Amino acid sequence: MVMKRNKMILVVLISVLVIGTAIVSAFHLIDGGDGMMLTEEEGIELTAEQYQLLRDSILHVELEDMCNIERRNAWLILDAMAEIGFVENRSPSESGVSRATWILDMLGVGIIQELTVVRVSEGIHDLVDVLVIRILNTEGRTYYAQYNQTWGLGGVRKGSEDGEIIYSRIMHAIIDGQICRRESPRGAAICD
Repeated sequence: MVMKRNKMILVVLISVLVIGTAIVSAFHLIDGGDGMMLTEEEGIELTAEQYQLLRDSILHVELEDMCNIERRNAWLILDAMAEIGFVENRSPSESGVSRATWILDMLGVGIIQELTVVRVSEGIHDLVDVLVIRILNTEGRTYYAQYNQTWGLGGVRKGSEDGEIIYSRIMHAIIDGQICRRESPRGAAICD
């Protein structure tokens, strides 16, 4: 009888230990740990400080919910903005970059190989600045993206600054995870 009770206590203790270890491991995975989030295969490695800056910049989206390509592209865009001192007119610690990278991914831009700031120009009524960036992806295709200080990604053109418009914030809407074209600015959207 005593032996049976000792075995039951031992089984309960081992179960508690296993469950506790699983819970601690799950919290560590959710937290992201202190290590690098972007791997060498993605072509970029972030220090813990850079990762925290990226995480703090896109609070309205969970960084872990972004695909690896979006995280990498977001970091490249945020880094380019920081280099030239381009500051968004948004709430503190919030950026539209995560939405921009999501749209770029939906457009099939893919992995950004090279990102160059073409210019920063004054926008509507000289109240906001617009960042124009040249994107070269890993497949050698070139895109030009306009990024507004207040509204985020304003447009994407293929090939050149005057090339084919593949996305315009005014003429496109995002409905159920797809990009739909509007009949007129702010009009009804037509999805294929």
